[in-house]
Amino acid sequence: MPEGDTIHRVARRIDAALAGRTLERIEAPNPRSPLHLRVEELAGARLERAEARGKHLLLHFSGERVVHSHLGMSGRWLVRVDNEGPRGRPWLLLGSGPALAAMTGGKLLRLTSSRRARNDPILLGLGPDPLAPGFDDEAAAARLLGSEPGAPIGAALLDQSLFAGIGNVIRIEALWQAQVSPWRAVSELEADEAQGLVVAARSIMETNLRSGHRPKSIYGALSRRPCPRCGGRIRRRGQGDDNRVTYWCRGCQL
Repeated sequence: MPEGDTIHRVARRIDAALAGRTLERIEAPNPRSPLHLRVEELAGARLERAEARGKHLLLHFSGERVVHSHLGMSGRWLVRVDNEGPRGRPWLLLGSGPALAAMTGGKLLRLTSSRRARNDPILLGLGPDPLAPGFDDEAAAARLLGSEPGAPIGAALLDQSLFAGIGNVIRIEALWQAQVSPWRAVSELEADEAQGLVVAARSIMETNLRSGHRPKSIYGALSRRPCPRCGGRIRRRGQGDDNRVTYWCRGCQL
């Protein structure tokens, strides 16, 4: 699943390519698209800005209209500035001159008003975004420490009401960097460990936003591959209600 850092990168690329322009192409050619029968409502619209909130992308248009998307496990945004269109029939295509942005698949795609977007319970329920201006590491650590005390730390980090945008890869790598086991309960977490986790997650996201590369030290490691820090055995097991694959080192993640 694309995580929050990826969505922030998409938002920046859409802004650079299309923000401030009256769009010449606004299409939803795929019959499976939720906007297939509504896309004409955006005819002649100007894209004001693209905004990332965790894993959600909000495209703000003239006329107080908003396109709200979430890529889920398999959706994708493609942004090009070279006249090369996407293959197949995307769920949504926005274009001006040689620049275009196209979304295919995903968990959510809807057209709404700015007022409804501001009051959307899903968006209002999101926790602070580590990539948002003003994100406070100390306050975020306190938020983690104040969450469900019996929950495993690895599962808590995936709770979007605690932090918006942290997904499976980010939480596994942040736990490894902070040397914290995903299986410990939140109640066992020390204040410095909580802050270390928050800082590690934010740093991983910032690296991807800046370079397009997310550091991976143990995510996806085979059982025979040793921990790059201590040489210990890397384990793999499902965690949480969604049985999300979890990697951790038995030697140094305590």
